[in-house]
Amino acid sequence: MPAELINRLGGLQPVVAPITTEPAFAARPRLLRLRDALALAASQLVPARWDEPALFFFDPRRQAELEHARGPAPDRFGALTAHICAELTELIGSVEVRRVARAIDGIYGAARALAAHCPAARDLADLLAVPDDEVFLALAPAERTGVRLHVRGAATVGQFHELLAPTHPDAFQLFVPDALRADGTLPGGLAGCGHWLWPDQPLAVVPRIRGERVVLIGPAVLAPAAAERRFSGLHAGAEMVQTLNPFQVTDALSRLAGRPVPAGRAAGAPAVIRAA
Repeated sequence: MPAELINRLGGLQPVVAPITTEPAFAARPRLLRLRDALALAASQLVPARWDEPALFFFDPRRQAELEHARGPAPDRFGALTAHICAELTELIGSVEVRRVARAIDGIYGAARALAAHCPAARDLADLLAVPDDEVFLALAPAERTGVRLHVRGAATVGQFHELLAPTHPDAFQLFVPDALRADGTLPGGLAGCGHWLWPDQPLAVVPRIRGERVVLIGPAVLAPAAAERRFSGLHAGAEMVQTLNPFQVTDALSRLAGRPVPAGRAAGAPAVIRAA
């Protein structure tokens, strides 16, 4: 009764706080619908009979006649492309939304299945493959130095190279762990090019070993190329988790090599990689 009287007399009114929804939570129903649209499109892909190649002529005149007779190719994925692009901006801008998308079963697989046919689906698959919030172990065998970095938003090896550069004083080349030889060294010169990580490769190619991604650092053979951003608006960053001492690096190298590697470091090498 008193509250009703106050309201009738124009007194204090109850205050209702506005309800806000977390962007990641709000995105989930939309991402589920996107997953279903991707899965439907992937299920409708028809493989070429006998895997025959597309018909073409080496004669430019006859090829032009063929293309004219065919007319413009229908846009099979126009609606799906628009659907994907409507979500990409928020996915690129929010790691929380990317986490939700990765937790939805089937969305990455469907996007990857369509990647060769729909550029927007390829962009989505590549974005979902970005190793957000993962720990990278970077070891320099010759110097017996190393760091662990918590990395987010780096889509390519080149971007990771730039994040790692402040922790390493000299020009360097990144290697996959398989490059490590039994004596704990890396192949020199162009002999190791088969084990190099190239700047334009997706960072997801770095192998995960015992829960963390591992790269090896060797001397630069070629001038490092400038990193190109795979996704405009995707911010790449790294935080130092640990700076390893030479004994910890030797132990890590021994585990990678599957046998004990010699302790020690190269003459004149810094005792630890300097943190940025």
